[in-house]
Parts: sequence; C-alpha cells; structure tokens
Amino acid sequence: MIRDVAYKINVLRNGAEFKQLSWAADAAPNVYVRKDSEIKGSLSAEVYPDADVDLLSDELQPVLVLDGAETPLGVFQATTVEEIMDAYGRRLRIEAYDRCWRVQQSRTEGLYHIAANTPYLTAVQQLLTAAGIKLVLAVPSSAVLATDREDWDTGTDYLTICNQLLEEINYNPVWFDGSGICHLEPYKAPTGGRIDHAYSSTDLQLAPITDDHTQEIDLFDAPNVFVRICSNPDRGAPLTATAVNDSPTSSTSTFRRGLRIVDVAKVNNVASQDELQELVNRLRNESMHATKTITFYTLAAGGHGVGDIVSIDDPDIGGIWEETEWSLTMAVGELMQHTARRVVIA
Repeated sequence: MIRDVAYKINVLRNGAEFKQLSWAADAAPNVYVRKDSEIKGSLSAEVYPDADVDLLSDELQPVLVLDGAETPLGVFQATTVEEIMDAYGRRLRIEAYDRCWRVQQSRTEGLYHIAANTPYLTAVQQLLTAAGIKLVLAVPSSAVLATDREDWDTGTDYLTICNQLLEEINYNPVWFDGSGICHLEPYKAPTGGRIDHAYSSTDLQLAPITDDHTQEIDLFDAPNVFVRICSNPDRGAPLTATAVNDSPTSSTSTFRRGLRIVDVAKVNNVASQDELQELVNRLRNESMHATKTITFYTLAAGGHGVGDIVSIDDPDIGGIWEETEWSLTMAVGELMQHTARRVVIA
C-alpha cells in the first residue's frame, strides 16, 4: 500500500490560516495527546523564525496531509519559546498547548458566584466564552445547580471550575478536537458499539499495526466497591451512592476475590442522586477495564481525539481498547504511537 504522506504547520490569526512555518529535517515536530491530563494536547517543535508571526497571540495548527487530504491535529498556543543557533541556522524551540491552556490561564478575580437554578452547561459555557473560546459543541443537559455556589476563591482557574461542574453532571472534562473545537459531552462507558478506529495486522485496507508492542497488567489493590458521599449542608440530607463490582467474569470482583476492597471518598457537590449514582457506576465500570494497557504503533493517521475506541485485529492483542494516549512525530516514515486500555471486563 503506497501512501503519500506530508505535514505542515499552519499559523492561525483570529482563527484563520495566516501563514505556514517550516522546520529543519533533523527536528521534526511532535504532537502528543493524553486523556488523563487537564491540558490534553501538546506540540513540541523547532521552527525557523518568521517576522510576521506573533507567537504571543497567533496559534499553531499542525496538519497531516495523507494522499492529498488534510487533517488538522490540534490548535496550540506557544507557551515557551527558546532561540537556538546551530549548523541549521537560527531556530525557535517551541512548547505549545491546546486551547485547554487558554481556559486554564483565565482565573477568577474575586469570589466566583453562580446562582441557584443556573443550568450547568450555561455556567460552563459562560466561563469558556470569558476565556475566549468561541467554538463549542455541547450535548444538551437539563441539570441545574440546586443551590447558590461560591466554591471558588480568587485566582481559581476557569478550567478547574468547568471540569468540576462537568463532573457533577457526569460529563467528561473539557477537551478540544483537531480543529480546535471544544467538546462538552456526557460520559459513556466504552463499548464495541462505537468504534472510532480499526487496526489490523493482516488487512492492508486498514492501517496495519506493527509487531512492536508492549502489554502491562496491574490488579494490585484494585477496589471492587465504590462509595461516594455528598454532604454539602446547603443541600440538606447527605447523598450516598454505592456501586459494587460483583461480576463473575471480572478478575477483581467481590465474587472472584472473595474480598470487598472499598474505595470511599467525599464529593463537594453533585447535581442529584442520579448523577451521584452514575458517578460510582462509572468508577466501577472503569475499574473493570482499566487493568490491562498496551502500547503499539501504526501508520500515521488523523482523526484521533481524546479517549477514542480502537478495534485491533491481531492474534496477540486483538480486541476493543480505549485510547488513553497518542503521539505523532511529523516526519515521513515515522510511526504513530498509541497507548490504550482494555475496554472489555478484566
């Protein structure tokens, strides 16, 4: 299978393509995305300077060009810039982060107040707008704040507030796709019913995996009972929810181990008893598929987001996996690295 692969870095000014940056052959840029980080995506690059580009305000958008089709790999803001000089000439070593960084840099300038009955997503979107985020895709929710809220002191960053509010309605943390669009969406347990990418070691119509992979299993002290308590005095009586992994097919379950390993924690706020129960159900479900991880390599491909579901057809590591990390070095011939965890019950 012959593939025509190329890369470029667009400079965005006010969201529109303005120029392109170039780099030396010995220092290809790298894009890295990690699901469990507050700021999900980062870009490392050594580029040639351009007097027309303002790295304090312009954004950078790496792009994969595969057989003529362009796929953006994220929108990033430079946070550190170091000037270097070597045999290849003067260059700028850049570390940049996706738009989560912009939200994190915005902070409250006093005690932050949200009125009771404010829809959760309205409160989140107001913070995003204040941080300069214009493109948001939000799955609707009817949840509203039960009480007035003044939980956040002066200097609290907006990303922390947004993610706390989203957690209270069992939504995923804020994340941005390759085009720089913010996504607000409810958590859904990973299943084989939603496959984002398919890889095979035999079918050349799919991006083949390589023989180079590692696998790790960690079952030590894995909880199988999850309890969460919300005892905010403004809400009245405390809320408590429990979820138990008692599945006969799970190696960490109470059934298989004959032992209840309990994880108890308090949460400051939650939208309702239903959301609290969904939270502990989520913790239980994740514990049942987070015990096996793999690292594997594929041909470069675009369209990877945060927490994508990956199907692998391979005799050693075949199955359904949740992608927790991926990285791509922007050079022809470089493989794409993925880290994933098992989606089926461990």
